[in-house]
Amino acid sequence: MKKFTAISKKLYYFFLILILFFAAVIFVLSLNHMHSDDNRATEHQLTIIKEKIEMLNALHCKLLASVLYGKEAGPNVVDDTEKEMNSIIYSLTESTREVSGYKVLSRNDEVKELMELFTGAVTDFSAANSDVMISIRERGNIFEGDIADWMQQAIDIQLPAENASQELLLGLEKIKTLQAEYILTNNNTLVDELNNLVMKLQSELPEDDMVNYSKFNTLLQFTAKIIALNNRLGLSSHQGELPAYEEAYTQVETSFDNLMIVVKKVLQRSTSSVNLIGYGIILLLLAGFLLLFYFLYRKSILHPLEVIRHFAAALSRGSLPENPLTVNRADDTCGISEELNLIARGIKNKTQFARDLNEGRFDTQVELLGEKDELGAAMKKLKENIISSSEEQTRHNEENAKRRYINEGLAKFGNILRSNSNNLTKLGDAFIRELVKYLDAIQGGFFLLDDSEKDKPVLKLAAAFAYNRKKYLEKTILIGEGLVGTCAIEKKIVHLTEMPPGYILITSGLGDAPPDNLLLVPVLHEEELIGVLEIASLNKFKEHEISFTEEVAGNLGSTIITTRVSQQTSELLSKSQQQAIEMAEQEEEMRQNMEELKATQEESSRREEEFHGIVNALNLSVFLIEYEIDGTISHINEKFSIFINKKAKDLIGKSHAFIFGVNTIVDSKFWGQLGNISNTVIFEKITVGKKTYVFKEHFALVTNNDGLPVKVLNIITELPEKMAIK
Repeated sequence: MKKFTAISKKLYYFFLILILFFAAVIFVLSLNHMHSDDNRATEHQLTIIKEKIEMLNALHCKLLASVLYGKEAGPNVVDDTEKEMNSIIYSLTESTREVSGYKVLSRNDEVKELMELFTGAVTDFSAANSDVMISIRERGNIFEGDIADWMQQAIDIQLPAENASQELLLGLEKIKTLQAEYILTNNNTLVDELNNLVMKLQSELPEDDMVNYSKFNTLLQFTAKIIALNNRLGLSSHQGELPAYEEAYTQVETSFDNLMIVVKKVLQRSTSSVNLIGYGIILLLLAGFLLLFYFLYRKSILHPLEVIRHFAAALSRGSLPENPLTVNRADDTCGISEELNLIARGIKNKTQFARDLNEGRFDTQVELLGEKDELGAAMKKLKENIISSSEEQTRHNEENAKRRYINEGLAKFGNILRSNSNNLTKLGDAFIRELVKYLDAIQGGFFLLDDSEKDKPVLKLAAAFAYNRKKYLEKTILIGEGLVGTCAIEKKIVHLTEMPPGYILITSGLGDAPPDNLLLVPVLHEEELIGVLEIASLNKFKEHEISFTEEVAGNLGSTIITTRVSQQTSELLSKSQQQAIEMAEQEEEMRQNMEELKATQEESSRREEEFHGIVNALNLSVFLIEYEIDGTISHINEKFSIFINKKAKDLIGKSHAFIFGVNTIVDSKFWGQLGNISNTVIFEKITVGKKTYVFKEHFALVTNNDGLPVKVLNIITELPEKMAIK
C-alpha cells in the first residue's frame, strides 16, 4: 500500500510539471506573437507614411498642372489643395510621432538620429510648400490674381473702330493670343515678342490717345511682374521656389527611405532576438523537464547499478573519487571494491606527487606500489626533468613578457595616435594619460616645442596627467632650463633615481608631486626636436619600459609632423577652393555685364537709326544750319544751299551775317547770350536774286551728356506772303 502511494505521488508530480511546462510554452509563444503584431503594425504605419509622402507630391503636381499650366481652372483649386496638403503634413507628423514612440525604436540611437533628420526634412518641405503656395496664389490664374489682372488689362484696351487702323486692331488681338500661349507654355520668348508688339502699337497710337497709351504702359508693368513671379517660382529656370520644393521633397523621400531601411533592420533584429529568446526559453524548459524525468528514473532504478560503474569509470579516465567505494557486501563479488580502493589510493598518491611538482614543490616523494610500478619510476624521472627545464622556462617567460609588453603597448598607442591625429590637443591629452597608466606611473607631462620666435624657442606644457586626473596647468620652459630644457637641448633620455627630497620641485615641470623616479624622453622626428615627455613614478623604471617609451615617443613625433602637414594642406585646399568660387563669381558678373553692355549697344544703335531718320526727314522738309559755339557755320543742309544758290563748302566757317546781311540781329551780342538761345525765335528777310523772302528761324542749343553746349541748331521755315513781316 505504501509502495502504491509513493508511485501515485511521483505520477502526480510528473503530470503537474508537464502541465506547467506546456503553460509556460504557450505563454512564451503568445509574447512572441504580440511582439510580431507590434512590429507588423509599425511596418504598416511606415507604409502609410510613405503613401502620404507620395500623396503630397501628387497633389503638388496636380496643382501645377491645373493652375500654372491651365489644364484645369477654378478659383478654389489653390485653397482646396493647400488645405488637403496641410492636412496630410499634419497627419504625417502625427504618424511619425507615433512610430518614434515605439520602445524598440526609441532606444536605438541611429533610429532617433534618422527620425530627427526626417522630421527636419518634413519641416523644410512644409516651409517650401508654403512659399510655393503663396507665389501660386499671388500669380493666380485666368480667374484671379496677377494673371487675371494681366489678361483683363489687355481686354480693357479699347480702340475705337472708326479711328484705329487695322494693324492696331490685329496687334491687340495678337497680344491676347500671346498672353494665352505664355500662360500655357511659360516661354520667355513669347514675352519678348509681346513687349515689342506693345511698344510698337503704343508708338502707332494717335497723339491725343493718352488713355490707351497709359493702359499699354500698365500692360508692360503687369508683364514684367508676371515674369518676375515666374522667375521666383522657377517655371523657366532651374532656380526658384519650385526647384527648392522639389529638393525638399527629395530630401523628405530620401531621409524616409533611409529611416525605413534602418527601422526594418531594427525590427527584424528585435523579432529575431525575441524569437531566439522565446525558443531558447522553451528549449530550456524542455531540457529541465527531461532532466527532472531522468533524475526520477535514475534515482528509482539505475542508482544502485551506477555506483560501481562510476567508480570504475572514474579510475579508468584518471579521475580520483574523494570517498572510497562503499557497496553492500552482499552485492560485492570477489572483493572487487577492495582492489578498486587499493588502485584508487595508489593513483591518489601519484596525483598528489604530480600536483606538488606542478606547484614547484620539488622536495616531495612518490611511494611505489611494488618493484614493477613503472608509473612510479617514470614519475621520479619526470621530477628530475621538470627541475632542469623550470629554470630555463622562467628566463624564457620573462623575455616573452617584455616583448608582449612592448608589442601590446605599441599597438595600443598606435590606435591612440590614429584616432586623434586630427587634433593635437586631444592627441596630447590621450597620449600622456594612457602612457602614465601603462607605465604604472603617477604623473606625466608633454612639453611641445614652440619655435615661433626663432631666437627664443620655448617648451610649452601641451598636456599633463596626475593621479588619474588632467592637471590644467600653463607652463613654459626655456631650452636648456631645468631637466626638461636639458633633455630638449641634448636630445637624449634622462633617467633619475634616488633624488634628494625637494629636487624635483625645483627643476621639474610637473608641479608639487614628490616622486623619486623621473624619466625624461625627447620626442624626435628625423633628429628634429618636437617636444619632451616627462614621467614621474614611485617605482623604478625598467629597461624595457624605457625602450618602449622612447619608441612611442618617436611615433608621437611622426604623428605630430603628419598632423601639421595635413592641417597646412587642408588650409591650402580650402583657400584654393574659395579662390575658385570667387573667380567663378567674377566670371558670372563679367558675363552679365557683357550681356547688359550688348543690350545697351543694341539700344543705342536703334536710337541712332531713329535719329538718322529724324535728321533726314528734317533735311528734306526744312532749312538747317549748324553753328559752332562762337557763331561760325559748321554745316548747312543741301536744300538751303540750293535755295540761296550757293555751295555749302563756301559757307562753312562763315558767320550768320554772311548769308543774311550785315543788318541781321544775329550779331556778337546774340552769341554772347548763348544760354537763352534754346528759347529764341526770330524773323528775318533774305534776298535771293531779285526776290525777297521772310524766314522764321528757331535757334536750339545742343548739349552733351554733362549739359555743356557743343553747338547751335537753326531750323528755318519760309513764311507765307500774307504772314510776312512788313
